[in-house]
Amino acid sequence: MRLQGLFYVLTTTVIIVLWRFSINWSNLQEAAKRSFSLKVGLCDIANDIHGPLTEDLETDCANTGLFKSHSACCPHKDCPVDYFPFQLRSGAANVMPPKICFNNTTIMGGIRNNAGQGLNIVLINGETGEVLRSNYFNMETGEAEELLGYLKTIKPGNIILVASYVDPATKLTDEIRDIFSVLGSTMVRSVRPRDSWVFAGAYRIKEASPFEKLIQNDMKTNAYGDWPEMVEIIGCFPRMYN
Repeated sequence: MRLQGLFYVLTTTVIIVLWRFSINWSNLQEAAKRSFSLKVGLCDIANDIHGPLTEDLETDCANTGLFKSHSACCPHKDCPVDYFPFQLRSGAANVMPPKICFNNTTIMGGIRNNAGQGLNIVLINGETGEVLRSNYFNMETGEAEELLGYLKTIKPGNIILVASYVDPATKLTDEIRDIFSVLGSTMVRSVRPRDSWVFAGAYRIKEASPFEKLIQNDMKTNAYGDWPEMVEIIGCFPRMYN
């Protein structure tokens, strides 16, 4: 009986220890995610304000796995003549807003603090690189007609840059998806609520745009609970001559 009692006490103790460890480990994971997101955000803001970082800060930021040293706002991208450097980054969960950079200028997000929930969209004159319009459209509570009207202003030679945040899809109608398809998107028909999506295309592009990434919301693989990890594209967009 004594051995049976001792075994019972030891078993109970082990169960309690493992239970407490699992709770602590879960808390540690969440804390690490918050720290990671904050660190990436601080690195991005520091770079937007100061340009190239000091060697110590650059090394520290590089350890996040997302930051790379860069000039202006388009990391490691020297584009040939007649190409514009650009950077698109979706938001992270509902914490870190997206960022849209074109021709080494931050247009939305970053220190501008002008990105918002839904789809962040910038329209560019594809020949001159001039920013024509920029806005964000709430795809949960907004009106689909507002986004539809915005997209219908796009003209031949215009470049479109898109970055999602929180929810890009609840109000996406078939007509809106059709327009994105005409602009070169091959993934827009698969975009669902809380997905991470970035896209760069042009009016009546002759082939599918190579500048598109999508990570779908999947609770089994999500990096941030109810949201997948952020996606990013850094590239060179060809000048569009009419």
